[in-house]
Amino acid sequence: MSGVRLRTALLLVACCIVTYAKIPGEDPKLPIVVNTPPSLTNQSTQDVVIRERVQFELVCEGTAVTDTDLEFFWKKDGVHYDRDARRVFQPDNGGTLTFTQAFTEDAGEYQCFVKSGSRGIAVSQVVSVKYGHVGDFPPPMVKEHTVRNGESFHLKCDEIPESIPESQLMWTYRPTVVKQNEDSMMWSIISQPAGGGETDELPEAVTEDDRIAYDGNGDIYFAYVTAEDMAGGDGYGCTLYNKMLSTLKIGSQHKIRVNNAGGSISERRPTIQYIPKGVQGLLGDKTTLTCIFSSYPTSEVVWSKIGDDLPVGRWSYKRKTHGRMLELRDLRMEDKGWYQCEADNRVFPPTQERVYLDVKAAPYWIQEPANIISAVGETAQLVCEAGGDPKPKYEFYMNGEALGNKVGDFDRRYRISGADQNILLLPNVEKDLDTAVYQCNASNEFGYIWTNAYVNVLAEPPVWLTKPLPKYNLVNTVDGELHCETFAAPKAKVKWFKNKDELPENDKYEILENGNLKIVNVAFRDKGTYLCVARNTFGSENASTEVLVRSKTVFTKTPESTQADVTESVSFSCEADADDEAILEIDWLKDGEQIDFDLSDRVNADASHTSLTISEVLFADRGEYTCKATAYITLANGKAGLLDEISAVARLAVQGPPDPPVDVSLKDCGVKTAVIAWMAGAENDSPILRFHIQYQADFKPGEWQDVASTGDADTTEYRVNVPPWGNYTFRVIAENDKGKSQPSDETENCQTPAAAPNTNPRNVKGNGTEPNNLVINWTPMERAEHNGPGFFYQVKYRKHDPDNPDGEWVVVNITDPNNSSITIEPTETYEPYDIEVTAFNDLGPATIPPVQMVGYSGEDKPVVVPMNFNVTEVLGPKTAEFEWDAVEGGVENIKGAFVGYKIKTWTVAEGRDGLRTTLVKPDQTRARVENLKPYSDIVAVIVVWNGVYEGDESDPQSLFPTPEGPPGPVDRFEAYPLGPQKIVLHWQLPLEPNGNLLGYEVVHQTVNGTRIGPEVAIGDIDDPMQRKATLTSLEPDTKYRVTIRAKTGAGLGDPNYVETKTALEGVPAVPIVILADKNDTSVVIAWEQPDEGIPGSFFYVRYRKAGDDKWQDSEPDYINDQIVLSPLEPGTKYEVKVVAGNGDTDDLKAESAPQEVVTDGDDSVATAGWFIGMMIAIAILILILIIVCLIKRNRGGKYPVQEKEAALGKDPEKGDDEGGFPEYNQPLTQEPTDPLKGSHPSLNSDVKPMGSETDSMAEYGDGEGGKFNEDGSFIGQYGGDNKKRAPEQQEQPSALSTFV
Repeated sequence: MSGVRLRTALLLVACCIVTYAKIPGEDPKLPIVVNTPPSLTNQSTQDVVIRERVQFELVCEGTAVTDTDLEFFWKKDGVHYDRDARRVFQPDNGGTLTFTQAFTEDAGEYQCFVKSGSRGIAVSQVVSVKYGHVGDFPPPMVKEHTVRNGESFHLKCDEIPESIPESQLMWTYRPTVVKQNEDSMMWSIISQPAGGGETDELPEAVTEDDRIAYDGNGDIYFAYVTAEDMAGGDGYGCTLYNKMLSTLKIGSQHKIRVNNAGGSISERRPTIQYIPKGVQGLLGDKTTLTCIFSSYPTSEVVWSKIGDDLPVGRWSYKRKTHGRMLELRDLRMEDKGWYQCEADNRVFPPTQERVYLDVKAAPYWIQEPANIISAVGETAQLVCEAGGDPKPKYEFYMNGEALGNKVGDFDRRYRISGADQNILLLPNVEKDLDTAVYQCNASNEFGYIWTNAYVNVLAEPPVWLTKPLPKYNLVNTVDGELHCETFAAPKAKVKWFKNKDELPENDKYEILENGNLKIVNVAFRDKGTYLCVARNTFGSENASTEVLVRSKTVFTKTPESTQADVTESVSFSCEADADDEAILEIDWLKDGEQIDFDLSDRVNADASHTSLTISEVLFADRGEYTCKATAYITLANGKAGLLDEISAVARLAVQGPPDPPVDVSLKDCGVKTAVIAWMAGAENDSPILRFHIQYQADFKPGEWQDVASTGDADTTEYRVNVPPWGNYTFRVIAENDKGKSQPSDETENCQTPAAAPNTNPRNVKGNGTEPNNLVINWTPMERAEHNGPGFFYQVKYRKHDPDNPDGEWVVVNITDPNNSSITIEPTETYEPYDIEVTAFNDLGPATIPPVQMVGYSGEDKPVVVPMNFNVTEVLGPKTAEFEWDAVEGGVENIKGAFVGYKIKTWTVAEGRDGLRTTLVKPDQTRARVENLKPYSDIVAVIVVWNGVYEGDESDPQSLFPTPEGPPGPVDRFEAYPLGPQKIVLHWQLPLEPNGNLLGYEVVHQTVNGTRIGPEVAIGDIDDPMQRKATLTSLEPDTKYRVTIRAKTGAGLGDPNYVETKTALEGVPAVPIVILADKNDTSVVIAWEQPDEGIPGSFFYVRYRKAGDDKWQDSEPDYINDQIVLSPLEPGTKYEVKVVAGNGDTDDLKAESAPQEVVTDGDDSVATAGWFIGMMIAIAILILILIIVCLIKRNRGGKYPVQEKEAALGKDPEKGDDEGGFPEYNQPLTQEPTDPLKGSHPSLNSDVKPMGSETDSMAEYGDGEGGKFNEDGSFIGQYGGDNKKRAPEQQEQPSALSTFV
C-alpha cells in the first residue's frame, strides 16, 4: 500500500477525479441482471483541518449491482481503523465517518474501502486529517532602525512559524490600536504577542499604499521614509492571523527613528527594492509576480510580457499595489516566459526589471480507465493516461493491493505495457480470478491523481437487446439499418441472410459492432425478407423482417439566408416532395427549437407551413431558421411511423448597434491612472470597431466624459489617466457600423489621492477697459484640474521694466475658483505690466511654472490729427489715392498702441449711413482706397486709430466725384420655357447701376451635363427700362444657360445667369382640372400634369358665365399650378377650362373639357349689391328733395333773385369768388379742361336732363342697359338721363350731379 500513500508538498491541493461507467445490470435494455464489482459514488477529496471538539466528517459512498450487502471499512495510516463508537459514527449501509468531537489523536491519513463479496474492492484516495495550530515566533526582541528622511527602507519578518491552515501574514503597529485593515473583520481573539501573554486587543494593520508595499513573503518595504513612519515610537510587529483558529501571533518589535524628520526630500529615480529571482506556478492555478521600487515621488508600475501580450482576461493588478503585483489566473503552459515591470514616477526616465515565470503541472487526466465488461477468454485492457510536468509515473493496484511493474511477467495474470508503463493488460480473463476493481495512481513531485475501474468477466448465451422489427420502410438512396442487437458473453457472432442467402460484408452490406445490418445507399431492389442469426459458445438467437423501399423526401425550394435591420420584415420559403404513400409535414425551428406560432403575432406561417414571415424584426430574432420536412408512413397497427426527414438551414442576421459591454470592472486604481476591463457584448451582426471609455466624477454627477477610445475591437483592458483628488466611476460603450451601444454598467468607485495642480490657468491676458485701469483675465480651471482641497489663484503683477527684471511683485490671492478676472486701478494710460497667474492648493503651487506675459493698461482717445489730407488722384470708379502728413507717435499722443489710420468715405447722397472704412498701416502717408462708390460725389476724412479709440477727423473734408463704372448684376433674373423653342426672360434693374444704364446684353448657351456650348447673342437691348425679352428659335427639350449683363458708358457689368429647359416638342397633355377653393367673388382653379404625355410650358384658365358665348382668358402662369379668377359675381354659375401650351399657336395648346362652378352667395334682388345701392340712392334723393322744398317754403314769396343771378352765372352777394350754396357757384358752361367745381361727372360724357319717377332704369345707363360701377351699385348713375327738359333747366347743373 506504499504506492497509495504518495505525498508531496502540494498534497493539500491534490484532487482525485473518478469516472463511473454505466453499470450493465442497471441498464433497462438488458433482459438479465448482471452483478458488478463496487464503484465509488462520492468521497472526500480535500484534506481536512480540525479543531479541538469541533465536528467533522470523512465521506465515502459506493454502489454495485450485487446479491450481497456492500461492506465499508477504513484504514488510518495504513492500518485497519477501529472507530470509537461513542463519538465516531458510520451508517450500516454506508462508509461516511462522522466525528462528533475532534481530538488530536484523530490526525492521520485515512482511506476508505468498499467491498462487494468476491467481486472486488473499490478504494478511495488518501485524505489527510491535520490538527490546526499556529506556532510561535522566536523569542521577542526590540529592534531599532535609524533611517534618514526620504531614504528607502524595508523590515524583514522574523522566522515565520508553521501554521495549519495557512495564516494571513501582515505587519501591525505595536501596541496601540488605531484602526482595522479594511480587509479584516471583527473577531473574538486570544493572541500570544511576543511569544507570551494574552490580549484581546486587535492591532492596527499597516496598509499598503503607493509608498508602502508587502512582498508576499513577510517583508515590508518603504519607497521613502517620513516622520509618520516612526509610528509614535511604538514600532511595528510581523503578525500572523489565523481566521479559522481565531489566533493572532506577533513577532519582535521594530522601532524606526527618522533623522531630519520633516525636512525636504530630494527627487530620486525608481530603483528596485525587491524582485524574485524566478517564480514557479502550477497549471490552472494562479500566481503573483512582484516588483517593488523605491523612488521620490512614488512610481506607478506597469507590467508586460516580453515578446507577447499579457493573457487576455486572465491578469489583473492586485488592489492597492499600484501595479507592483501582477496576478495571473488559470495558468497555462504558454504563460511561461520573461515578464517586465516598468516603474515611472513622472520625473525620471522609467526603470525596467525582468522576472521569469516557469509553469509546471501536477498530474491531470487525459484518459481515465473505464469500467470493462469482458467475456471469458478475452483480453481486458485498462488505459491510464495522465498529463503533467514533469511527466507522471504510474502504479496499478488490484482491490487496493499494489501490482509490481515488472514488464512481461506472464507467470502472474497481468502485464504492464505502453511507452509510459500506463496500460494494464489482462489476457485470457477468467470470471473468478480477474473480476476485480483496479486502481491507477499517476504522480509527480507536485501531486497525484487516483481512480478506480473494474473488470467484470461474464459467461452468458445471446439474449435480445433490440430485436428486428417485423417490417422496415427504408428510403431510396439513403443508408438503412436493420436491428439485431444481443447481449452475450462472450460476444455473439452475427450473420445476416436475404431470401435465405447469406449476405457478404462489402461496400453494400456492413454488419456493425452491435450486430445491426447497415445497407449502404438503399435501392428499390433491396426490398425483400432478411434474417439475422446471433450465436456464441453458450447458445444462439435469430429473427426475420420484411424490407420495403420508399422514395426519398427532397426539397424543391429551400430557405435562403438574409439580413435585415431592426423593424424590417423578412420571409423564408420552403417546399418539399415525399413518397406517394407518405404524409409530409413541414415544421420551422429557430436555433434548433420548434417555433410556437401562438407565442408571437410577429412570427407567422401559412397554412401549409411553406412560408415563414417575421414582421418588425428584433435582435432576438437573429439566428438559424431550419425548415424540417418530415415524411410519415402508416404502419400495420394504423399508427404513423417516421419514414425520413430532411432539413435546410438559413441564417437571419439582424444588424444594429452592439449590445453594451459586460463584466466591466475596475482592475486597478492608482494615483493618476486606472485600469478598466470589460467583455464585449453581442455584436448584433455588425463587427465591433472600437470601445469608448467614459468616466463620471463625483463633482460632476451625471456628466460623463470621454476619456479614451480603443483603436480596435480586440482590446478589452485599458489604462486611462484620471485627475487626482476625485471619486470616479467608469463605463464602456461599444461601436460598430450601425452606431454606438448603450453604456455598460458602472464600475465600482475609484478614489484618487490629492496632488498639487499640474497646470496653470490658460489664456492669461492683461488689457484695460478704461484709460486708468488694468484688467487681468484668465480662463477658470475646471474642478478636475484643482487636484486637491484649498484651491486658489495667485495673481502677480508689476510694472514692466526691462532694466529691472527682478522688480517687486504685487501679489493677490483669488480664492473663488470660478473667478476669471481682477481689475487693477488706478493706472497710467497704456502702461506695460508683467503678469503671472499660478494655481495653488493645500499641497502647494502647480508643478509647472506659470507663463509670464506682458499686458497693458487701458487706452484713451488719440490727441493728434493727420494734417493736409487730400485726394491726389482718382484712378477709377472705385479707386482713388490719398496723402497726408504723418503724425507724431508715442503714448502721449496716441494714448495706446499706434495701430494705424482709418480713411472713412461716404457719398453725399447716402450720408454717413453708407460709411466705408479703409485701415492703413501707421508708417504710411499715402494710400489707395478701392471701395468707393462709382458715379458719386465722395466725402473723405482720416483719423488716427489705436485699436480702441479713434482720434478727431481731419479738417477740411475732401470732396470729389468718381467716374461712371460698369454696373452690378441685374436683380431677380428669371427664365421660363414657352413651348419647345422659346424662353421668356424677366429681370429687374441692377441694385448698383454705377452710372447711366444704356441697355443690356443677353446671350445663351446649351448645357449638356458638364459641357457648356458656345455663347449665342440675341442682340443688344438698348432700352434700359426694358424688363423682359423672349429667346426664339431654340432646340426642343434642351437645357440652356441664359446670361444677361447690364451696361453703362463704362462697359458691361457683372453677369447674372439662370438655367432652364425648353419643353418637349408637340402638343402638351390635357391638364387635369381641380377646383381648389371658392368664395362669393372668386374661385381658385388648380391643375395637375398627367403622368403620361408631353408636359405644358405654361397654363392659363378660360372662363365665362354659363350661357355666354364669349370666353375670357386669365394671364398665363409659368411657375404655379393654380390661378385665382376674380372678381366674379356671387351665386353665379361659371364654365371654366384649363389650357396647357407649348407655343403661341393654337396647334401647340391643349385645353381641358369645360367644368361648371358656382360662386358662393345669393343672386336674388333683395340681396344683390346693385339693388341695395339703388335703394340707398333713392333714399338720399328723396331726402334732398325734402330739404329743397323746405328751403323754398322758408323763402316764401320773395323775388327769386338768386335763381335769376344763378341763371346768369353770378353771385348777387359774394360775387364770383366764393360763398353761397354750391349749386349757385357754378358757371353756366365750362371748358373740357375745367371740370365742375364741387361735383362729380356722370358716367356719360353729356349732362342729361332729369326725368320722372316712372322713367325706365335702362335710361340711366350708358347705352348698355345700365352698368354697375366697381362696388356693384347704381350710385352716380343718376347724374343725367335721355329725357328732354325745358331750355332753362338744361342750362343749369342738376342738384344730384352737384351733390354726388
